[in-house]
Amino acid sequence: MEKKAVFLDIDGTMVDYGGVIPPSTTEALDRAKARGHKLVICTGRSRFQLDEKLLSLGFSGIVGAAGAFVDVDGAEIYHTYIDKAHRKSSFDYLEEHGFTYCYQADDGVYLNAHSRDGMIARYRSMGIPEEGISYLLGQMHVSDEPWRHEKNEKIIYHNAPFSVAKVNEDLAPYFDTVAISINGMGDDAGEIGIGGINKATGMKLYLMHVGIAREDSIALGDGPNDLQMMEYAGIGVAMGNALDDVKQRADLVTKPIGEDGLYLAFEQLGLI
Repeated sequence: MEKKAVFLDIDGTMVDYGGVIPPSTTEALDRAKARGHKLVICTGRSRFQLDEKLLSLGFSGIVGAAGAFVDVDGAEIYHTYIDKAHRKSSFDYLEEHGFTYCYQADDGVYLNAHSRDGMIARYRSMGIPEEGISYLLGQMHVSDEPWRHEKNEKIIYHNAPFSVAKVNEDLAPYFDTVAISINGMGDDAGEIGIGGINKATGMKLYLMHVGIAREDSIALGDGPNDLQMMEYAGIGVAMGNALDDVKQRADLVTKPIGEDGLYLAFEQLGLI
């Protein structure tokens, strides 16, 4: 078969919500690589959230921060950041309405003390252990004006007084807001990225750089921020643990992550 570029979400797709990579997933990745397919991380995570355990599996590229940066074989080919005017306007909006939030960047999160305490409390209330909280937040750069960091890529928020749809409407067109990809969060939590920059735009840049046609791409995911990449790909695959809306818009639905879903999808698609 033609060599494929396979774009892989992390949470709920390659890594379960306990932080475990199923052995069948590792086997599927190894077998697909051995057949010459390019495997690419495609995630909402910023660089600081890509741990060595995951990276050691060996990928041909990364689309990170929901498309804000793209690496090909270890070299960064693209990186964009929220501009100064919209860092400030987003800060004013989030503060005015009492959100708990942080700006994500390569080296950790930028937030004020109120949001630091609020985010830690929210994660603890969900039963996330301290190690998991440290993993999600990384290095916390605390200041009264976290918007001033020039390399802020995207925003994560909790405890919003509005729905995700309302936040999206309020902050458009510069920003695009989707439901957060962390399991167990409600409609008061979301991810705010730069409008027009998403996993699909990162995929396009990667494919152009390596010379693989769009129809030879496959994307696997489970959450709202995976929809654009799944719809852009030649074949979009939803994990069995995906949200119903994601499943309905997929070309293929596999088993859940804990039931060897990624391995079975690779097998069905002829990648292994």
